[in-house]
Amino acid sequence: MLRANPMYEEQYLLGTAIARPLISQKLIETAKKYKADAIAHGSTGKGNDQIRFELSAYALNPKIKIIAPWREWNLNSRTKLLNYAKQNKIDFPSSKKMSHHTLWMQIYYISLMREKF
Repeated sequence: MLRANPMYEEQYLLGTAIARPLISQKLIETAKKYKADAIAHGSTGKGNDQIRFELSAYALNPKIKIIAPWREWNLNSRTKLLNYAKQNKIDFPSSKKMSHHTLWMQIYYISLMREKF
């Protein structure tokens, strides 16, 4: 898969799908370290990422609560995320041309969850 360099919509590397279980593993390890009963992910629900995150997390800890803001909260667009960050004084480098597949967008919910809970 990695040698084929597969792309979704000619811009999103499908190799990232392989990383989802590893990210889940690290989320579960971090939750255990801090005695947290929940983790969060920022998957939009458009693709299979939410399934990859959630099934791999449940496989490692069936009792973990998973928070999925794009599904559960009214933060289901980049504009809403940026407005929320601005209203809550969450500072980060931003640009209108910035891709939605940025590191910030991937870790945003994890950081936000720490601040809120």
